Amino acid sequence: MICLKPVDESSIEACARLQCAPEQRQFTNSPIWSLLQSAYTPLKEHCRQYAIWNDDNVVGMVRLIFTLHDGWYEFTDLLIDCAYQRRHYATEVIRCIIAIFREQCRFRVVRILVDPLNRNAIDLYEKCGFQSAGASKDGVFSVYEYLL
Repeated sequence: MICLKPVDESSIEACARLQCAPEQRQFTNSPIWSLLQSAYTPLKEHCRQYAIWNDDNVVGMVRLIFTLHDGWYEFTDLLIDCAYQRRHYATEVIRCIIAIFREQCRFRVVRILVDPLNRNAIDLYEKCGFQSAGASKDGVFSVYEYLL
């Protein structure tokens, strides 16, 4: 069963070893970079890095952003290790993310930025109920929103 737990000493090494499929590398940060950003940049004040567990195995990770933006939650750097893809784990992870944000009760919107060429991610987010909200201010990303 898929669950999210904050990255800690029991999961950090497994998270650092995660790998996406080669065709996905252009769309995501390396797991080590994501862990470093969450620990050593101003992001650390606004987010939490989660390990994605399937029973006793770390199968991925994701960063949840709680307070960086005024008016919405965000998540980024969702990564399921290439050995565990195509098992519907990402769909379950998004359900878990939405549940965590609902518990916070601060905002009513989850917003994500997606590279418009990342068709697999867009299909996943749309399947999970996210809807297109146009482009980012700089025009680089597509914006998708989910209403809590």
